[in-house]
Amino acid sequence: MSTNTEETLRFNAEIATLLTVEFLKRLGYKRGLRATKVSLSEGTYVVEMALEKRTAKVQIDYASKQVKEYEIQDAESASNLASSKGKIVLIAASLIGVVFVVLKLFNIF
Repeated sequence: MSTNTEETLRFNAEIATLLTVEFLKRLGYKRGLRATKVSLSEGTYVVEMALEKRTAKVQIDYASKQVKEYEIQDAESASNLASSKGKIVLIAASLIGVVFVVLKLFNIF
């Protein structure tokens, strides 16, 4: 009853995301899957997923609903960068405090 055009019309970002999740699960990535971006460009859905410590970018053909290409990269998370900057600030503040106490003990400051 359904024609090919009706099935093509039903293929949307949500279905592309579900196909991506199933594809990544078959590759062994079962936990921590979270869609971050889905876009349609020239007949290809590009789905970006955040994995636990990585980022996956999967391209799915709009017409065939098949994965054309995928890429998995280690994520350079902003939280790691922020935590390392926070550690530097904490160490610098501690050093300033120690220097202040030492100077106070010697009645220099």
